[in-house]
Amino acid sequence: MKKLLLVLISFLTLYSCETTHTTRKLIVNNSSHTFQLDYNNYWPTDSILTFYPEDYKYIVETQKLGNHPKELPYPPCSMHSDDTLTVLIDDYTFIGNFKDEYRWDENTSGKRATIQQCTFIITDNDFQ
Repeated sequence: MKKLLLVLISFLTLYSCETTHTTRKLIVNNSSHTFQLDYNNYWPTDSILTFYPEDYKYIVETQKLGNHPKELPYPPCSMHSDDTLTVLIDDYTFIGNFKDEYRWDENTSGKRATIQQCTFIITDNDFQ
């Protein structure tokens, strides 16, 4: 009986611990252009990131703790209305929309510890 009680307590302790829930936003350059991305909320400071063809960079990665991952709301796969992303490129205009949720590809994985990855793929069609 003591062994069963010990196993039960161990099981409950293990599954009552908090787990991490990660959100990542990834920009992928599948275009033939080299450009810079000016992101006003890039961690740790505002920054200008250079993207070469076939390059990619994570622009957001946040983690929070929680006990019930299925009950946690996931943020939408788009940029917050306060975020400003500006693509800087000579001789072209960027016409992609980072705030359009349908342009982001969402992939959520994990069970207790979850990862939501949002990917925005830039192609030649995003430039005029």
